[in-house]
Amino acid sequence: MTFSSNSSGYSLVETLFMLFILAVLCSTVAFSFQGLQTRAHLQAASQELLNDVLNARTEALRRERRVTLCVAAINTSEQAALPIACALSGNSPAWHQGWLMFEDANSNGIWDEGEVLLVQRTRMNAKVSATGNATVSRYVSFGASGRSLSLNGAFQAGTITTCERGAIAKEGWLLVVNAVGRSRLDKGQIAICP
Repeated sequence: MTFSSNSSGYSLVETLFMLFILAVLCSTVAFSFQGLQTRAHLQAASQELLNDVLNARTEALRRERRVTLCVAAINTSEQAALPIACALSGNSPAWHQGWLMFEDANSNGIWDEGEVLLVQRTRMNAKVSATGNATVSRYVSFGASGRSLSLNGAFQAGTITTCERGAIAKEGWLLVVNAVGRSRLDKGQIAICP
């Protein structure tokens, strides 16, 4: 047996450089995956809220009664628990807290004892923020004719913005409820997400 004195391995510096390049690539991939995961959470949350708004309108038409979705009150005891009450206007409600859908017999925008509860949704993912403008900040309500109505009976139109919490100048979703009760999702650039 003969051994060659030529060594074809890598030096320590070359090995460290390759490990450095590999670490940079892995961190880039991980960062990209986090962004992809956040976008998926945003889209899923927006779609779920849109589906429930559309279902509320359908239920109002089917039942021939007012059906309301309200922002859930914050339940401090159990974050994953189903909501059991609507947020009041003074408590800075936000849709990412979860929501309730119910037959609103007395047209007050709050689920009261004796009113039929149709849906309860838990809190959205912690990275997601969903807030409505003044007209839909606390509730979205549909009358027996399927039109969106405010508590005083006037038409209700507004936008609920779903975005990455704390993000600046990133894409988000806008759930638009128009005056005749039709709702849609639009993708848009959000300046500042609360």
